[in-house]
Amino acid sequence: MNKVFYLAVMGMFCSMLQAQKKEKEIDVQEVTIIKSYTPSLKEVFKIRETPPELDSIIGAKKEVDYAIFSVPVVSTFVPSKGVARKLVPKKPTPQFNSSAAIGFGNFNQLLVDYATNYTIDRRQKIDWLIYYNGWLKRIPETQLESRQANLMLNVAHQYATNKRNNYSQINFRQHQQSFYGLREPIADAFIRENIDPKQALNYLSVTTQWQWYDPWVKNLALNTYITTDAFSTAEAEVDLSSKIQTMIGGIAVTLLPEFTYLNTSFSEDFYTRDEIEYTAGKGSLNLFASKIRGSFRFKAGAKAVIGIGDEFIDQELFIYPRLAFSYQPLKGNFAPFLNIDGDLSMNSFRSLTHDNPYLAPAIRLNTSSTPYRVQLGTRSKFFTGWEFEWNLLMEQNDQQPFFRSLTSDLDRSNVLGYRYANAYEVVYASLTKTGVQAKLSAAFKNGGRLSFKASYADFSFNNEEEDTQLYDKTALNMPELSLLFSGTVKMGQKIQLQWYVNHIGERKNAYRDSFLGQDLQDAPVLLEDLPAFTQMDVNIHYQINERWGVYLKGKNLMNESMYRWSKYPVYGTQLLLGLRYNFDLSF
Repeated sequence: MNKVFYLAVMGMFCSMLQAQKKEKEIDVQEVTIIKSYTPSLKEVFKIRETPPELDSIIGAKKEVDYAIFSVPVVSTFVPSKGVARKLVPKKPTPQFNSSAAIGFGNFNQLLVDYATNYTIDRRQKIDWLIYYNGWLKRIPETQLESRQANLMLNVAHQYATNKRNNYSQINFRQHQQSFYGLREPIADAFIRENIDPKQALNYLSVTTQWQWYDPWVKNLALNTYITTDAFSTAEAEVDLSSKIQTMIGGIAVTLLPEFTYLNTSFSEDFYTRDEIEYTAGKGSLNLFASKIRGSFRFKAGAKAVIGIGDEFIDQELFIYPRLAFSYQPLKGNFAPFLNIDGDLSMNSFRSLTHDNPYLAPAIRLNTSSTPYRVQLGTRSKFFTGWEFEWNLLMEQNDQQPFFRSLTSDLDRSNVLGYRYANAYEVVYASLTKTGVQAKLSAAFKNGGRLSFKASYADFSFNNEEEDTQLYDKTALNMPELSLLFSGTVKMGQKIQLQWYVNHIGERKNAYRDSFLGQDLQDAPVLLEDLPAFTQMDVNIHYQINERWGVYLKGKNLMNESMYRWSKYPVYGTQLLLGLRYNFDLSF
């Protein structure tokens, strides 16, 4: 039994040894470590191997053997030997801040023009101008002195920031002329020897305009004018205006207060020979709401004016409408509009002489009231830059000023240059004007432009004015038909052509007949027909180089003998040749 036990223990021990031996025999396994690939510059030009495709579906590629052979032919092709175009930047046009010009023409005409636009710093600049244009030879076949000259001096200053903009200027202009338009030649030798018809209208203005980029106060303007002449006339005007505006729900509410004062004194009245002193003024308040964006635009409000002076005793307060409506469709060029307004106008000696420089410095001034002015029309755009506008017009003026020729005064005791039927007076009457106006305008990319305006009007009087003796109800010196054609065309880079053509139709003038020993105020009023005329002026400018240019100006090319005013002949065809020089002025 012990032997059997011994053998069993030995067998179990051998089995355990054998099992331990088997556990120590571990199979060999292959471990692949994958590392991220980091490229380097030296591997750029390595030829990458395309791995073979082990697919039984894809067949092996077959080798194709081919040979290239040439066939002789006749060729007419000639290769181009062009050179690649080089891009050359466009040479910038130099900007000069100053220019000076001088010109000479027939009738001994002399033209001098100098202007400078000098920039002080990034916020300020100053401009000044000197201009003289004179005819040193008399108009042919005139008994009195008829030489003319225009002088202008101007200095302006501008200051601009991101909060406000201020522009101020001082301007002096003198128009030298004579009362040479005699109705009849002066036969009295004493008057011919002592008369001095020269007139010098002097206009001095000091203006300033302030603009703020503020949600309430937009701008403030102060304009002052002083006018004098060679016959002791003195006139002062002051005009102060402002603009206050705010936005309410997309609607702009604007308030325009304004105050105007006028004082004029003449050395004597033409009829009574007494000194004339005229003072008047007005204060106005214009309030309206407007919408200027979108297809439908409008402005609706009213203007209240209070007259100041002796002539406003009967009525001091005036109310005028302020209405404007327009519609611009999203598609289409037909844009109708309607404008209705009115105003109280101060007729000053300065403003009247701008229309008629042969006005006698011995007139009666009055204020004109326009209760309404209505314009109904359309605007249309045919092409880019081309616009056509036409409208019907109806205007009522309670005190429309008219120019009428004065009679002759042969008084030797007081010889004045404008008392020999060679000057105009002003008369007033209630007038209604109805008509049609049309305008065609165009603007070109090179800076050229053109404009053509035509107007036709019919005049009627509301009542008969005894003091003006307009018994035949005639609008004096006001034509029914007028045309204006002007423009500028650039031909190439060096030539610029400008033209101005103004046609005034037939009209009537009134004058007082003269009799010896008769009271001037009792002289009968007669009418005369004035023929139509066409004024044509053309300017041609040729730019020689950056600095030098030559120009030729032609005036009255239709060789008209008279323009607008009766018995006042004008210079014939005038030609002037000049030279212009551009330069930089620095300090």
